[in-house]
Amino acid sequence: MQIMKHRFLLSAILLLLLSHSFAQTTGSIKGVLRDSTEHRTLKQATISILHKDSSAATQIISGNDGAFNIVNIPQGDYILKISYTGYETRFSNFTIDTTNTALDAGIIYMQQQAHELQGVVVQTPPIIIKKDTIEFSAGAFTVKPNGTAEDLLKKMPGIDVDKNGNIKAQGETVQRVLVNGKRFFGDDPRMATQNLPPDVIDKIQVFDDLNDQSAFTGFDNGDRVKTINIVTKKNTGYFGKFIGGVGNKDLYDVAANLNSFKGNQQISFIGQLNNTNKQNFTAQDIFGSSGGGRSGGFGGSSRGTYGGNKSSGSGRSYGGSGQMQQLQNLNSNTGNNGIITTAAAGLNYRDQWGKNTSAYGSYFYNNLLTSKDQKILTENFVPNDTSIFNNQDQSSLRRVVNQRINFNIETQFDSLNSLIIRPNISYQRTTNNSNSITSTTQGLDSLLNKANATADSYNEGFNGNVDMLYRHRFRKKGRTFSLDVNGSGNSNKGNGDNFSITDYYNNGIDSANTVNQHYTSTTKAQGLSITAAYTEPVGKHSQLELDYNYTYNKNTSDKLTYDFDSATQKFTTIDSLLTNNYTNTYASNRVTLNYRIQSDKMNLSFGNGVQFGDLTSINNTKDITLTQHYTNMYPTANFTYRFTKTSNLRFNYSGRTGQPDVTQLQPVIDNSDPLNVVIGNPDLKQSFTHSFRALYNSFDNVHFSNIFASVNTSVVDNNIVSNVVTNPLTGVDTIRYVNLNGTYNISAFFNYGFQLKKPKSNLNFTTNLTDNRSVNMINDVVNYTQNYTIGESIKYTTNLKQNFDMNFSATPTYNIALYSVQPDEDQHYFSHLLDVDATYYTKSGWLLNASFNYTAYTGRAAGYNTSVPLLNAAIAKQFLKNKQAEFRVSVYDLLNQNVSIVRNVTENYIQDVQTKVLTRYVLLTFTYNLKNFSNSQQKQLPTFNNRDSGMPPQHP
Repeated sequence: MQIMKHRFLLSAILLLLLSHSFAQTTGSIKGVLRDSTEHRTLKQATISILHKDSSAATQIISGNDGAFNIVNIPQGDYILKISYTGYETRFSNFTIDTTNTALDAGIIYMQQQAHELQGVVVQTPPIIIKKDTIEFSAGAFTVKPNGTAEDLLKKMPGIDVDKNGNIKAQGETVQRVLVNGKRFFGDDPRMATQNLPPDVIDKIQVFDDLNDQSAFTGFDNGDRVKTINIVTKKNTGYFGKFIGGVGNKDLYDVAANLNSFKGNQQISFIGQLNNTNKQNFTAQDIFGSSGGGRSGGFGGSSRGTYGGNKSSGSGRSYGGSGQMQQLQNLNSNTGNNGIITTAAAGLNYRDQWGKNTSAYGSYFYNNLLTSKDQKILTENFVPNDTSIFNNQDQSSLRRVVNQRINFNIETQFDSLNSLIIRPNISYQRTTNNSNSITSTTQGLDSLLNKANATADSYNEGFNGNVDMLYRHRFRKKGRTFSLDVNGSGNSNKGNGDNFSITDYYNNGIDSANTVNQHYTSTTKAQGLSITAAYTEPVGKHSQLELDYNYTYNKNTSDKLTYDFDSATQKFTTIDSLLTNNYTNTYASNRVTLNYRIQSDKMNLSFGNGVQFGDLTSINNTKDITLTQHYTNMYPTANFTYRFTKTSNLRFNYSGRTGQPDVTQLQPVIDNSDPLNVVIGNPDLKQSFTHSFRALYNSFDNVHFSNIFASVNTSVVDNNIVSNVVTNPLTGVDTIRYVNLNGTYNISAFFNYGFQLKKPKSNLNFTTNLTDNRSVNMINDVVNYTQNYTIGESIKYTTNLKQNFDMNFSATPTYNIALYSVQPDEDQHYFSHLLDVDATYYTKSGWLLNASFNYTAYTGRAAGYNTSVPLLNAAIAKQFLKNKQAEFRVSVYDLLNQNVSIVRNVTENYIQDVQTKVLTRYVLLTFTYNLKNFSNSQQKQLPTFNNRDSGMPPQHP
């Protein structure tokens, strides 16, 4: 009886499952997409299955052969929607039932779009993920009239552009912007984003660019650059803009850019002349901020800036101050750099030389005159004692004249051999005049010293390099050889005068020190790097790479310092402590072996190398010779997994050593700043930095939602940091260098965004988290500084076709700084940034614009807690044919509230800097836009490596 019950129950279950399976019959539909004229396949087209009420059921992207196959479609009536950029959208009804379970649409011919069909909206996916490249369709985003490429980037999820024009994509700083896959005015991102108009842009692509040799071999060596590629529409013609403006306070603003795109020839001219702190480019300073190294006479300068080391492996700087910074300065592109008068002009050229040679390059000139007035309050920590405060008023006038030339020649001899040559040179002339008054106190009342200093300097020099890469691809797939040779050189000659009077107090004036010096300096450097790489296929999906690198660098420095002789009234007495002649050489040999395996969904590569390096430093003046031998490891690992065509996960790891520089090694006293005496340490070890990076990207083509996430981590062993010992009676700091463990940096980024239908707009939520720990020594006591930031950003951007445009963002951030040696000095402060930019415009040409920026700070030093509302407003009238001309009246800082305040939080001091900036002014401008295009296809070079012409490298 019990058995019969079990059989009956089993039969009932089987019957239920069987009936359920019949009830849940599913079907499929497949087809192939082709162009109706040329019959070519259409890849990456969007195929959507819609319910009868037009709600989305599912969506896929057609393959490289134009084919699609959608399976597991439940029974019902549906609409098949097929859309492709530049083609008319197709709609077809179909039914899945018991008799129609496998539908074959055959070849579907798509018509090129001649006009918009009535009642049919052609909708292109705003985001496409192609391997490691995120591609945004420019046509899916709408910007205000007379905007720039920068305005377009602000609309895109995961991309942020700050008030200074600096760009971040997926939480990482964008260092290079290409135009049609080629460099535009070198590696300056602002040249393209702040000068190109959005209506000539077809796509925006975001990816990690590798160097030319890595892009050819397909092996990521860890030397990657976050890059944006602007793909323009395939049109021929010219476009540009001329601007002329005058305002009160003797302000003026003149700018012009003119672009001619004729087939493969592209010529762009850019010019600027203004005194309103506007630079549509990134200023370069090949000498550094001081123009000639440390200059004497600046008593009371901020300490704690001498730590850190340079990593020869990646060119990055690790360790150091562990600085957090909060910045507010609305009406300029220069942060806290004062008031700047700008004169700049440049020319960019690109053309096809013959059948197989492409040439492109640029020349750029800029002349920047910076006037800066600052108030600086610095609290220096002293273990188990009262902090030491520096209060400084500083003013300076600095002129930098910079000229730079970049050129690129790419020649493809045949299908197997190619050559790339990239020469670059920069010339610079710098003059600097500065004055400062500094008082140093123990606590806020006990005066230790007071310093009055002036300094004048002049520097002139150049920096140049040439890179040549030969690439050969063997007939056996996967077997390659490449040879890269890079030569570099720079020279800097300068002279200057330093004068300072420092009074030391101990119950009155205890002593005084006067510095009156003239110096001359000459530095030169030469470098050579040779890398040979060979790849060999191992099986069908694997590959080995063997590469060898030789590097040689030589640096010479000759500095003569003369004290003023009151008897002769001339600078004739040599200061032996500040007179040095160095010769430094570093040579290394490195061998690396890497392995890569890949499939349709996965790409894994890993490897390791060993480098042997020898450093020799000769101080000819002090008769000191220092030698160091280094053995460095170069581990690298990269992993990519593609879950779907619209989502992937990437992981990167690299380990790099960093050598101390010669100034950190030489046991020589440098007292050019009498309140900050620096002494080198010949026993320093090299540091080792572990860098981890994980990125996840996902886009839902059905609901047009996106997720971008990244985590970056670096851990430094034997970090080179400073040990600051303070004399409590005089306030003089003595800085020595030591190796310490415990430094790490962690940052996390998460962005979730989606489209809103009414009104058509985009909403993005972004979370930023950082956890940084730096380590140093204060009075021989180890100090750990823990910095945390927690920030959330809400960004709302409209995407309307006419009349109104708005960008809104709100970013609250909470900052924490904890100090192990002085927990009483722990800092907790809050910043909130609200930014609104709204434009209303009419068909008749009237335009109203208002931008409101509100910044609030709490928890900072007295006088530096601010609540700053900044309002800009403008009214404009467009006229002439196609609204090519415009008159505009703009009021900047309407409420007259603009200030620049920066807080620097490091492991041994907290510093607040207030800089004088431009306040309220009115500007009247006239703008004329040039637009003349006709459709024409550009010829393309044959594809040679992983880089399609006009496209970024698509790394396997």
